[in-house]
Amino acid sequence: MSPEVYWFATTDDQARETVEKIKATGIHPDAVAVAAKPAEMDAAAHRVSQKSRNALNGAILGSIIGMLFGCAVLITIGFEASPGLFEAMLLVACSALGGGIFGAIVGSTGIFAAERITPALKRHFEAEIGHGRTVIFVRLKNIAQRDRLMTALNGWDDTDIHYSGNQAA
Repeated sequence: MSPEVYWFATTDDQARETVEKIKATGIHPDAVAVAAKPAEMDAAAHRVSQKSRNALNGAILGSIIGMLFGCAVLITIGFEASPGLFEAMLLVACSALGGGIFGAIVGSTGIFAAERITPALKRHFEAEIGHGRTVIFVRLKNIAQRDRLMTALNGWDDTDIHYSGNQAA
């Protein structure tokens, strides 16, 4: 999971100014999102839809299970009756493909769903938005970039800052 930083602006002008300051630190503009309404919060914080994310998780898990199943079939067949190398690789690959497709279908139902923002932090965000504040989300590439941004933020007047589920200031 990539590190994320969240903080609040009390006015639209402060939100614009904060976004400009973030961009001035070298953060790519696509990594910054702003939400002023509760309905915008999930879309702003996470650009990939929940169903796509669940389907991807299901496909990955299904592919792994399918590959293990293909290997188990090869082991069960035994050395004497085992096919050639190409056929064995094809059996494992087809098992992985079938498992991936099945996993994507099952995953899109939401069985692998998990909250991307902790419930306490989500309630905090909704309360702040309810008071008319604007939430600014920044997705960073690594923890070093997060630390550089947090160092730059220390000089700003924003005090309600969170990163990756924790309150920073």
